[in-house]
Amino acid sequence: MGLDYRVRCCPDGLVTDRRRRIRVLDCTIRDGGICNDWQFSDDLVQRTFQALGQSGVDYMEIGYRTTDGLFDRAKVGPWRFCDEDDLRRVTRPGGRMKLSVMVDVGRVDPADIPPAADSVIDVIRIATYAHQMDDALRLLDHAQAQGYETFMNVMAVSTLEPLEVDAFLKRLAVSGVDNVALVDSFGALFPYHVRYLVRKYMNYLGESIRVGVHLHNNQQQAFANSIAAIDEGVDFVDATIHGMGRGAGNCPLELLLFYLDNPRYDVRPLLDIIDDFAEMRDELRFGYHLPYAITGYFNMHPRSGIDRMGGPDRYQCRDMYEKLARRLDQAAKAG
Repeated sequence: MGLDYRVRCCPDGLVTDRRRRIRVLDCTIRDGGICNDWQFSDDLVQRTFQALGQSGVDYMEIGYRTTDGLFDRAKVGPWRFCDEDDLRRVTRPGGRMKLSVMVDVGRVDPADIPPAADSVIDVIRIATYAHQMDDALRLLDHAQAQGYETFMNVMAVSTLEPLEVDAFLKRLAVSGVDNVALVDSFGALFPYHVRYLVRKYMNYLGESIRVGVHLHNNQQQAFANSIAAIDEGVDFVDATIHGMGRGAGNCPLELLLFYLDNPRYDVRPLLDIIDDFAEMRDELRFGYHLPYAITGYFNMHPRSGIDRMGGPDRYQCRDMYEKLARRLDQAAKAG
C-alpha cells in the first residue's frame, strides 16, 4: 500500500471509492436566493452556470418555478419564477450539466410546467411536506408525463415520527420518481442521524430510486453529514458555492469537491467566482452564526435566528436559547 498523495502521514486507500460514484447538484441560485430574494444579476447567474459546467457539476438548480401572482415581481428576482426567456438568456444548451428547477407544492400550477421538449429545464424537483404527499404525487405524475427527470424533497423530516417517515417512503417507493433527497431543513441532524436515515431511505426506496441529501449547516454539520451520507452509499449530494443558502446555508460546494477528489470534477473554475459570493456573505450574513446553531440544536425553523441576525444584538443569545429551551420542554411534556 502506498502513501496518500496529499497527506503523506497516512496510507492510501483509507477512503471508500463510494465517493467516486457521487453526482453533485448545485443549488446556489435557488437556495441562496432565499437570502437575497433571488436578486442575482444576469451576469452572475451566467458566470455561475459557466463555472459549474466547467467544474463538472452534474446538476445546476437555477431557481424556483412559481405561479405568477404569488410573489411581487417588483420585489423578487427572476429566479423565483424561472421563466423560459430568462433561463435562455443566461444558459447555453448542449453541455453535460443538467438544469433543474424546484417547485413548491401549493405554489405552482401544473399548467406552469411546459413539456420538457419546449424547455431548457431537464429536471423538476418537488419540495413538499409529508402531509402534502397527495398533492406532491399528482404534481410528480404531471412532471413525468411532461417528460422531465423528477426529484422529490420531503422537507422537515427531523420533525416527523418514525412511522410518518416510513409512510411517505412507502408511497414514494412505488411513485416512479427518479431521485429522493433526505432533507435536513433545520440543520438539526448529526452524522449518526444521517447514517440511520440514509439506510432507511435506501431500504424503502430500493435500487431503482436514487437517494441523495440536502443538508443545512446550522450546527456546522452539513459537510460532515455529507461525508456520512457518502459513506452510507447515497447517489447524489446537494451543495452551494461558499455554502450560500437560507440562514446557515448548505454544504460548501468547494469542500465537497475537495473531498470527492474525483478527476471528473475541477474546483478551479469555482475559485474564479467565489469572491462574488464571499462578498454577499458579509452583507447577507448567511453561513454559521450562533443564532442559527441554536435553532438547529432545538430542531426548529431558523426564522428566529434569521430575525436575530438582522438586529444589533445578534450574538446576545442567552434569552433566545432559554426561550427555545422552554418551548421544547413544553412540547415534550405535551407529547
